[in-house]
Amino acid sequence: MSLGLTMLMGCKTKAKLIQSEKEKIYLFPLEWIGLYEGELLVFNETKDTNIVQMKLEVRSPNAEGYYPWTIQYGESDIRAYGLEVINADKGHYIIDEFNSIKLDSYLRDNHFISHFNVMNSDLLVDYERVNGGIVVNLYFSQAQPVSLTGSEIIGKDTIPEVKSFKVPVFQKAFLKKQ
Repeated sequence: MSLGLTMLMGCKTKAKLIQSEKEKIYLFPLEWIGLYEGELLVFNETKDTNIVQMKLEVRSPNAEGYYPWTIQYGESDIRAYGLEVINADKGHYIIDEFNSIKLDSYLRDNHFISHFNVMNSDLLVDYERVNGGIVVNLYFSQAQPVSLTGSEIIGKDTIPEVKSFKVPVFQKAFLKKQ
């Protein structure tokens, strides 16, 4: 059997395995409604790890049409937002912070994702609905690249410019449904 055919068959086997292990698709936001709690692990470049208690509560829509989306860090840092449906067919939503900040967010598979820039930092926030809860991953990177590479012509190929960014902080949590 040729190497190429062996690799192709291996890829098909992996695809079947992934498909068979795949969890159900949770209807958003209705099947996300509930209270979730867990520990948020904060990893920074000094290898210190901080642990913060985290809660996420998603409630049924209120009179204004928002799904209350409340995040709590520790005992006293409570952030009450509103989830607004913009175009459910395209997976487009907004998290309204009710202070003139509105974050466009997108549903892809069981992932609810926001990517935004604030105070010279880029943040990528990914909430993944899984069996028993929500996995949260937050990536913080600097808005300015640490290096630029590429942007050359090699032979007949034009190599695009590639910017690399420092990622000084990563946070993750598994929030168990209560």
